[in-house]
Amino acid sequence: MFDVGVIASVGFVGAAIASRVRLPIIIGYIIAGILIGPNIHLRLLGGSYDGILSDSVFLQSISQLGLVLLLFFVGLEFSITKLMKTKEAAAILAATNLAVNFFAGFVIGAWLGWPVIDTIFMAGVIGMSSSAIAAKSLIDLKRLGNKETEFLLGMVILESFLAMFILTLANGMILPSETPVDVTGLFAGVGLFIGFFALLAGIVVPRTAAVFERIKSEELFVLFALGTVFLAAALAEAFRIPAIVGAFFMGMVFADTRIAGRLKVKMESLRDAFVAIFFLSFGMLIDLSALPSVLPMLIIAVPLILLNDLFLTASLAYFIGFSGRAATAIGTSMIARNEEAILYATVGARAIEANPQLSNDYAAKYLTPFAGILCIVMSSLAPILMKRSDRIAAFFSKRLPKSITFGAELVKRTLKTVIMPNFLPIYRRKRVFQASLIAYAAWVIDLTITTGPAHFAMSVLTPVLVFAVWASARHAFQEPVRHTNYGVDGGPLSRSAIETFVLRIVVGALAIVSLVAILWQYYWPVTLPILYAYFLVVVFSMKVVYRRLGLGVSRRIAPIRLVRRLPSARSWRAASGRR
Repeated sequence: MFDVGVIASVGFVGAAIASRVRLPIIIGYIIAGILIGPNIHLRLLGGSYDGILSDSVFLQSISQLGLVLLLFFVGLEFSITKLMKTKEAAAILAATNLAVNFFAGFVIGAWLGWPVIDTIFMAGVIGMSSSAIAAKSLIDLKRLGNKETEFLLGMVILESFLAMFILTLANGMILPSETPVDVTGLFAGVGLFIGFFALLAGIVVPRTAAVFERIKSEELFVLFALGTVFLAAALAEAFRIPAIVGAFFMGMVFADTRIAGRLKVKMESLRDAFVAIFFLSFGMLIDLSALPSVLPMLIIAVPLILLNDLFLTASLAYFIGFSGRAATAIGTSMIARNEEAILYATVGARAIEANPQLSNDYAAKYLTPFAGILCIVMSSLAPILMKRSDRIAAFFSKRLPKSITFGAELVKRTLKTVIMPNFLPIYRRKRVFQASLIAYAAWVIDLTITTGPAHFAMSVLTPVLVFAVWASARHAFQEPVRHTNYGVDGGPLSRSAIETFVLRIVVGALAIVSLVAILWQYYWPVTLPILYAYFLVVVFSMKVVYRRLGLGVSRRIAPIRLVRRLPSARSWRAASGRR
C-alpha cells in the first residue's frame, strides 16, 4: 500500500510540474521515478538520500498492465480506413524514416561493439518516434486541419506497426527455450498470429459488433474490454510474441467499429493510471551513475536523429509532393522519442536478462538509462522545433542554391503525380512500378539478414533487380513527364532530360540502399562514404540540369521587333498610310 501511495502521489507532483513548464507529462513521470528509485544516491550536509522505493517486483508487474493498455490504445488509432486515404505517401515516409533511423542505431551499436541482438533494440530506441507527443503538439499548435496532418498521423501509425513486427521477431529469437530457435517456424508463428487477428477484424468482429453495442451496463462493458485485451496479450505470449503486440492487434481489430469511441472513453482513466505507474517504474530503473557511459551514445544519437527526421524525412516529403512548410512540419513532428522508444528498451532489457546465454554487459546494462535520457532530450526539443517549423522552412528556402531548388522541384512535380492521391486518369499510379518497389523492399530485407553463400548469391543478382526497377520506373514516369507543367521549354529534349534526371535520383537511391545492405556485413564503415558520394552525385546532377534547363526560366528575353523603329511620329504615319 505504501509503494502504491508513494508512486501515485509522486507521479501527480511530477506530472503537475511538467505541465507547468510545458513539458510532456511522461518526462515528469520519468524524472519523478528517478528521484524516488533505488538507483539515486545523494550526500548533502552530512545526510544521505538513497531513494524511497526499492525495485519492487510488484510495481514492475502492475506496470506491465499499463504497457498492455497503452499499446491497446495505440492499436485503436490504427484505422485501416484512414490509412488507405494516405496510401503510398504514408508508406514511403514511414518505411524510409524507420529504415534510416534503424540504420543509425546499427551504426552506433557497431561502433560500440555491441552484439547484433543488443543492437536491434538500440536501433528500436533510436528509430521509434512518439505518436503521443506528435498528436499533442499538433493539437496545441492547431494544425489538425492541415493537409499534411492526415499523412503524418498515418505515417506514425504505420511506423508503429512495422516496429511492432520487428520487435516481435527480435523478441522471439532471444526468448530462452530448450530447443534452438527455428527462424522459419518463428515467421510461420507470427504469420499465423497476424492471420488470426485479420480474421477477427475482417469477419468476426464486424458481424458481432452489434452484440457488443447492446451492452448497456458500463461495468459489464469495461469487464468485457479488459478481458478481451488481456486474453489477446496472453495469446501473443503463447506464440512467443510480446504481450503488448497482442494488445496492439486487438486495438486494431476494434479500430473501425462503432464501439471504438466508447472503449476510449471508458478505459482512458484506467489506462492513464497504469501508464503513469509504468513510466514511474521505468524511471526507477535508470541509474544516473551510468550517464558518463551513455553520454557518448547520446552525443552521436541526437545529431543523427535530427539529421534524419529534420532533413532527410522532410526532404523526402518535399520530393513526393508536399510544400516546403508542410514537409518541414512533418520532419519536426517526428523528432520526439517517448513511449515507443521506452517500450523497446523495456522489452529488450528484460528479454536479454531472462536469457542466460546472452551477456548483460550491453543492452541490459546501458539501454534503459540511454532510452530515458534520450526521451527527455528529444521530447523537449520536439515542441520547440515544431513551433518554429515555418521559420526553418523559410530559412532554407532563402539560402538553398537555385540549382538545388530547381532540381528538387523537377523531382517533386514528377513524383507527386505518381505517389500522392490523384484521380486524373493520366496520373493513375502504375501497378507494375508499385509491385516492383514491394519486391525490391523484400529483397533488400532478405539481403540484410542473410549471411554466407546466400548473401553472396543475392548480392550478385541485385543488379538485375535494380535494372528491373529502373525499367518499371521509366515506364511509370513517361506519362507524368509528358503532361506535367515544369515551367520550362516543353520540347522533346527537355522532357527527356527531366525523365533521365528523375530516374537517376530515384533509382540511384534504391541502388545505394542495396549496396549498403550488401557491404554492411563485410565492413560497415565503408557505407558512410558511399552515402556521402550519392549525396554529391545528387547535388552535381541538380547543377547540370539547372544549367541545361533552369537558367532560361528567369532570363529576360529581349522582345523581337518585326518592324524597324522609325524616328518620328510623322514617319510612323507615313509608314502606316495615315495623314
